[in-house]
Amino acid sequence: FVPTPGIDPTSLMGLGGGKPAKPLLVELQLFSRPKVHAFEAKAAFRHVDDYVSLDKHAWQAAGISPQRVQNISRFMSKDGRLRWTAPEGRWKILRLGYSLTGKTNSPATLEATGLEVDKFDSAAVERYLEHYLAMYKNAVGADLFGVRGLNALLTDSAEARPANWTPDLIAKFTQRRGYDPIPWLPVLTGEVVANARSSDRFLSDFRRTLAELNAEEHYGTIARVAKRYGLTVYGEALESNRQISPLGDDLDMRRYADIPMAAMWSFGKGGEPSANYVGDMRGAASVAHIYGKPLVAAESLTSILAPWAHGPAELQPMIDAEFLNGINRPVIHTSPHQPVDTKVPGLSLHVFGQYFTRHETWAEMAKPWIDYLSRNSFLLQQGKNVADVAYLYGEDMPLGVLSAAKGFPEDVPQRYAYDFVSAHALQHEFSVDKGDLVTRGGARYKMLYIGEHARQSMSVAVLEKLRALVTQGATLVGLPPETSPGLQDDESRFNTLVSELWSVDKTMERKGRVIASKDIEDALLLIGVRPDVETVAGDALPFVHRRLENGDIYFVANRSNTVQEIRAAFRVTGKAPSLWRAIDGRTRPAAYRMTADATHVDMKLEPWESVFVVFIDDTTEAVRDLAQPARVEHEIRFAPWQVVFQKERGAPDTIRLPELQSLSTHDNPGVRYFSGVATYTTTLEIPDNVAEREPGVHTMLELGEVGDIAEVYVNGHYAGTVWKSPYSVEVSELLQPGNNQLVVKVANLWVNRLIGDRQPGADKVTYTTFNTYLPNAPLRPSGLIGPLQLAEIHRSVPQ
Repeated sequence: FVPTPGIDPTSLMGLGGGKPAKPLLVELQLFSRPKVHAFEAKAAFRHVDDYVSLDKHAWQAAGISPQRVQNISRFMSKDGRLRWTAPEGRWKILRLGYSLTGKTNSPATLEATGLEVDKFDSAAVERYLEHYLAMYKNAVGADLFGVRGLNALLTDSAEARPANWTPDLIAKFTQRRGYDPIPWLPVLTGEVVANARSSDRFLSDFRRTLAELNAEEHYGTIARVAKRYGLTVYGEALESNRQISPLGDDLDMRRYADIPMAAMWSFGKGGEPSANYVGDMRGAASVAHIYGKPLVAAESLTSILAPWAHGPAELQPMIDAEFLNGINRPVIHTSPHQPVDTKVPGLSLHVFGQYFTRHETWAEMAKPWIDYLSRNSFLLQQGKNVADVAYLYGEDMPLGVLSAAKGFPEDVPQRYAYDFVSAHALQHEFSVDKGDLVTRGGARYKMLYIGEHARQSMSVAVLEKLRALVTQGATLVGLPPETSPGLQDDESRFNTLVSELWSVDKTMERKGRVIASKDIEDALLLIGVRPDVETVAGDALPFVHRRLENGDIYFVANRSNTVQEIRAAFRVTGKAPSLWRAIDGRTRPAAYRMTADATHVDMKLEPWESVFVVFIDDTTEAVRDLAQPARVEHEIRFAPWQVVFQKERGAPDTIRLPELQSLSTHDNPGVRYFSGVATYTTTLEIPDNVAEREPGVHTMLELGEVGDIAEVYVNGHYAGTVWKSPYSVEVSELLQPGNNQLVVKVANLWVNRLIGDRQPGADKVTYTTFNTYLPNAPLRPSGLIGPLQLAEIHRSVPQ
């Protein structure tokens, strides 16, 4: 996230900001025997991002034989006395117990605060949910619970802090791992059992068990109970916060949700989402694709230290980044309830949120922005996702954590689409059909790729699945794994499987093939799969591909601040492309050249513009040329502007402007710090030849610079609302020869008034629940800034 310039740092008070305290040494213990390296983390008393790296630090120290570990619990009386006759020799007695972590839910009111539920115990989770949902059902009534009224349950990012025990863990571990953990329990205290390597392997099995229980007993139970109540489940996971979460794989945690969900926080214009959020979004989308779920949600546009600082022009590149990473149902964070009209901009979730409420200055002009979200979401919900690559990222490190700790994987393809695959999904959802990898949910891939982290440590169970898939005809790409993680794994079987799969001699019978390479795109070309989208210039063009019953839809975007003229090749033939723009809902034929295996489409994309390239119209024509639209500009004369300000916002009722300027540069402080809707009125003189309506000629009124949203009326008729550059509306049907009345209503953001209220002696207009901006914070350009211009666009084909 990028804090807004001039933010008041005192707004962070109470959030635990500042530098961490220096460690305080309270105890020092020296041991005569070796201890398991970093056992506190490996035993999940605390969490680290990369356990594989921790294991590499272990020395090969010998330890206690597991056969020498005895369970003497039965000799412990209820009063805490141990009555045991020890066999001859030297014995060390360990007493292990468990307790609550003490973690409570937050943020919540005091009345709604209580201990976190045991995430590893389905019975506890079910009791908790039954009690929780029963209160809601009682409050709203049965008629407004389920299908109508309250109809969805959302699990937010997991922030319950580490936990590593549940009362029935011994039995659950034995069932899942196939051996009794009791002889190995001393390892949880740092004691080396057998040797350091075996102790690490046991701890890997221990963590894997906790991760599986979290997914199945917690998230699986939530989904089961929610279904009983008729509720749809939106499911977030870890984001990238392993240190504050119970163990678990983020893709597996979301596989039970009806609508897998990610999170993406706001970022500065010209930037891109951070790697952890890309991983989180790609993870949620991959879950939806693999398991056949049509919707992918995201906690969207969340900001911190940017109070009321974003208009649609800043938000659009952010939301396009979500769409490009597989999201098709944005969930705006946040929109807190505003109970009164007299306190504006009003309540918030402290410094967090997009503050998208009815008290936003541009709330009454928000429909075109919401239409943009809706049109994009609707089209991206059509058909099925198309991806060529299933990318196996590993077994011990969640995708979001991997992306945050090591960076988003650099070996993902650029000209092909891909999905990430968890080890659980690979083992339980994948099979082979006609050489393609397919899932029970309907996803289809040309190859499976083993990511760099996945190959560092791979279980025998996953290797067995890879062998089965290759035997059945799948293509496997990647280098051989280095080691297996768990104590239950047979190392000789691990070595045999690696040899069978990657041996040059091909010691196993196979219908498929193994390509020992780290280059996904070269491997795809090798098996005859051409790129799904590529540009003539060779630049990467970010895209999403959806396949319909009667064609294909591609979503592409210009992720730069300059105009881009692109010729892109799409892996579609026999269909004439058209361009669909969500900003206004218009569709237009596209110029193209069709070859034997692709269609080359010409596009001109404005800065930060996105467009759908739609292939649904059958054609036998290999070429379609379209003349470039001609542009004719006209000088227009304006009368001085009258500007009327929204009442009770600290500005005068009206001012007169001979020429347009940013309101934030005006001499009058009430105008300079104004936030709200300013209504500009003028008269413009239109020559007869411009006012005449001709076929194929579109007369556009270009407003120049606007801060931040403008609603345009010509001669009393609504012409449109503009919220991003180029700020242009069509006025072809509204102009008349001679004098025309032009009214432009402009809403700027709350920032300037919030700064104005911090000036010495200011009469406060605003109300917030935290300090926002410093008195010397920079003001935003605001109002109708211009210059205005009238332009005729001559097209050879209708829009």
